[in-house]
Amino acid sequence: MKLNGSLYQQLRDALVNAFPLEQKLIQVLKFRLDKDFYTFRRGDDYNTVVFYLIQDAQAEGWLDKLVVAARESNPGNPKLFVIAQELNLATPMPSELTVRGSLEKIIKKTNSFLNVNTWRESLGKLESQVCRIEITKKNNTRSFGTGFLIAPNVVITNYHVIEPILLEQSTPNNVILRFDYKQVEGKVINQGTKYSLVQNDWLIDQSPYLPDEETRLPTPDELDYALLRVDGVPGKEAIGTKPDPSSPERGWIKLTDEIYEFVPDTPLFILQHPQGEPLKLGFDTEAIIGINENGTMVKYRTNTEPGSSGYPCFDINWKLVALHHSGDPAYEVAKYNAGTPFSAICARLTRQDLLQTLLNGEEIW
Repeated sequence: MKLNGSLYQQLRDALVNAFPLEQKLIQVLKFRLDKDFYTFRRGDDYNTVVFYLIQDAQAEGWLDKLVVAARESNPGNPKLFVIAQELNLATPMPSELTVRGSLEKIIKKTNSFLNVNTWRESLGKLESQVCRIEITKKNNTRSFGTGFLIAPNVVITNYHVIEPILLEQSTPNNVILRFDYKQVEGKVINQGTKYSLVQNDWLIDQSPYLPDEETRLPTPDELDYALLRVDGVPGKEAIGTKPDPSSPERGWIKLTDEIYEFVPDTPLFILQHPQGEPLKLGFDTEAIIGINENGTMVKYRTNTEPGSSGYPCFDINWKLVALHHSGDPAYEVAKYNAGTPFSAICARLTRQDLLQTLLNGEEIW
């Protein structure tokens, strides 16, 4: 990885902004990369010190790891997020948002009170709360899906993603929940942080899907979701396998029991692991098609790929509004995608006596 002049300055400014105190950057290098800051320290001015650090990291071939480590220590910093995107080390923006000023125009059109930096900060934090689900089956094939934390130790995904376990085609100990997976130009920069399922009582709650051959509406108990109990509490642990002591907790995506109004032709953002690849952002400025009669399914135009099942769907303000589950089954190339509104999921979680615990951010054992 080689930086040109403007990106070099952009990275230097981002590191200084994210870690204004030299001591913090010292800890990032030592704890996350096992490198001695003073080996690279030259000059007295902090900007100059960081300049030479970048120069040495680039010369020695660990510049990408420096950027990833910096983002793990400060995932919400918008300047680090932007430079990481430039270097293909963060969730890539769809083409509609890469044109200069287009993101700001879209945000202001939809919500005049939302700051672009605040928007990026929110996306940066959400990245670490979404995971790739990897299931190895008894015939040695693998399937992939997407999941995300909704409590310190609870991941939600689609029922059909974990169906191989329920059908005894796989076992709970052959499931990996992989957070923070990073790859650039085919090279894996960060293998991510792996979590497993609790081996006994791993399934907290489940709601099956409406079979494809059925033409009726899904019932309030056919929502295609599953709540998984994680072995550990990733939401309360720092990001990365080698965190520094002052790193923030990973956190989780907060649920709300408010009913969201899916206004036709409004934006919808999705975070997904398509085809098992690193996290990507899907987006459409006129995404929403509409919600069905009993509020159990919403249709939208935002693009998805296999492996995206179980991804979170957000409005322009990064409010969680739906759980993606499928495309139009009547066509080889889907004319629409579909998800379950979280208002329907929360209504069922209330009946299961689980919602209040999740809203409170409590662990479920």
